[in-house]
Amino acid sequence: MQQPLKVMTRQVNEITLKYRQSRFHMMLENKMVEDENKDPNVCFVVAFQYILESMIPENREIIINDFIERKHYAWWNDLYTRSTYYRQKNRAIKELLDIISL
Repeated sequence: MQQPLKVMTRQVNEITLKYRQSRFHMMLENKMVEDENKDPNVCFVVAFQYILESMIPENREIIINDFIERKHYAWWNDLYTRSTYYRQKNRAIKELLDIISL
């Protein structure tokens, strides 16, 4: 049974929060990618960036703008109609969670 969009959105919020926090810790500690085997923050950021790069560009844009950069509420107004945006957002969330669950 497929999870409701609200539940999937919460999961993506939690994942991207961890990504933002890990990226912040990396900047504070001034870590290099060579240390990725030692620092879980670096490992998570590198893995998440790889996941983002493997996503469909439209889906990646939604994940980045809605969950990582947290752009203003209607950043998508010039690109999509409301219904198209929500359909695409649903696809983006599903794609991200599918990749992570592999």
